[in-house]
Amino acid sequence: MTTVATLIAGLESRGILLSLAGEEIRYRSPKDALTGADREALRANRAAMLDYLKTRSAARALKTAGAIQGPLTPSVAQEMWWRFAGGAEEGKPVALNIPMVGRFAHGAAAVTAAIHQVIARYDALRTRFESDCEMLAAFLNPADAFEVEQEQASADAAAQGAQQFCSRLNAIEGQWLTRAKVFALPGGESLAAISAAHMIADAGTRNILLEEIHDILDHGAPKVAPSALYNDYSLAERACLAGPQGDQLITHWRDWYRRQPMMKAPSTGAPLLWGNGVRVVRNFTMPGRVRDKVGAIADAMKVTPFLVYLTIFSIALARWAGMERFPLRVLGDKRTSLDLANTVGLMFCADAVEISVPSASDFESVLRGILAEYDASLAMRIPSLHFWAPHAVRPGIEPRDHENKIPAVFNYYSAGTAREKAQARAAPDSGAALPWPPAITSTTQTWPRRSSPLFLHVMDMGHDVQMSLHFFQDVVGPADQDSFTATLFQVFAQTVPA
Repeated sequence: MTTVATLIAGLESRGILLSLAGEEIRYRSPKDALTGADREALRANRAAMLDYLKTRSAARALKTAGAIQGPLTPSVAQEMWWRFAGGAEEGKPVALNIPMVGRFAHGAAAVTAAIHQVIARYDALRTRFESDCEMLAAFLNPADAFEVEQEQASADAAAQGAQQFCSRLNAIEGQWLTRAKVFALPGGESLAAISAAHMIADAGTRNILLEEIHDILDHGAPKVAPSALYNDYSLAERACLAGPQGDQLITHWRDWYRRQPMMKAPSTGAPLLWGNGVRVVRNFTMPGRVRDKVGAIADAMKVTPFLVYLTIFSIALARWAGMERFPLRVLGDKRTSLDLANTVGLMFCADAVEISVPSASDFESVLRGILAEYDASLAMRIPSLHFWAPHAVRPGIEPRDHENKIPAVFNYYSAGTAREKAQARAAPDSGAALPWPPAITSTTQTWPRRSSPLFLHVMDMGHDVQMSLHFFQDVVGPADQDSFTATLFQVFAQTVPA
């Protein structure tokens, strides 16, 4: 099945560029590039292509909205996160924090002063929240009220202490959503632990802060120019979403969602709907030697490792469920321009992607189709998080229990700062003897928040890849968990040379 996204991607790959003039579709192309078959395809898909181009234009306006100065206001993402993670069950089964732990060749006093400097630099880290029924308000804590805890410890004890410190709940409606502690180590070094609630931070925030602390200690000030402040960015985003561009985006994605098929568990036929309950997590490690082979495949196809992993996951889902077409949720980052590259705040998002895995297609053909659909999703991005797009982007316009039938979520993340990645590459490969297929360790948790039926986390650590499969056991039972895990490793074996 050829979608509008793949049709437009094919035209644009040949230099045929489409644009809008009111309700008319126009194109620019090299001489004689547009064939008779192309013209027929354009006529046959005119309505869908018109909607696509309007939505892409609306998304472009959202991306270029700039920044607006104004009163401190919760972002639309924070409103959604509050509804998702807050309330009486907050912190169960784990606190949803962003841990930021770094070791520094400087004394505790200097590291503490650097932490105070970055906390003062970013209002996003000093924001607190209060709610009144369905309304959420934001307030700013004074920078001079931020306290950094202190402790002397050995390196091992400090590492353990930092982990425990970062696992404590930073309540969304608490006084401080950011906390910090500095461990003074023997030899004049220090270990810093900063813990921020996910409500105000993400993995990108972690990298920005740790690099800035290093720069302050080594050079006296951050080396990079500051990006847009989170509140200024969020106000511009909110204004755009409240206007006609937001209406276009929401309408497009609502219609997209209604067209998606329902995936069902193979052995029971249970619909793969999101819900709260028992979640099984299967953790495993991909050794560096296998990671490098994935990288080699990506290089040969001139794509990123992200896309190779996403394609493997998608093929496994298709085989497991017996479906050639289905929706998928892919986590991403809204720092897509220079003026947002170092914005500190909750900038992570999720994109809905239509996946096609024709049974007769080879791996690269599937990958190219997924790439076209993913690029189209980014071009029409609506900022969302865990729930289906309109509910997430405008909390309150749908019932809280509105179903989410997007069956699976994919999250790939290249972990660490540039400094940390270089250190990881220089270190000896401690996992050279690890088996592949891997040994798996499983844990069971009870989640009070709605979660997806199937979730694959892929965290590239530079030397190896930490991976985990999450199953919502109420709809994906033990037999289906086993069969999907086996199918995933089967696709890996067929794709990545042993």
